[in-house]
Amino acid sequence: MYTRPMILPLDSTGRIYVLEDEKGQIVGTGSREVCETMMYLIGAGLSPATEQAQTGNRSNVRAAITI
Repeated sequence: MYTRPMILPLDSTGRIYVLEDEKGQIVGTGSREVCETMMYLIGAGLSPATEQAQTGNRSNVRAAITI
């Protein structure tokens, strides 16, 4: 079991990498730069949604299409 996310090479040439989380589950694949960016996003974390966003009261948001 891993203690932190890890980037591992997926092919022998080192062009494609895989990012695994702390549990060893695959988060995504891509170039080394893509995996590093994903690892940064995992480490940065996301702030919890505010109460207004959870209730759907978004008066200042416009839809691209009307339903």
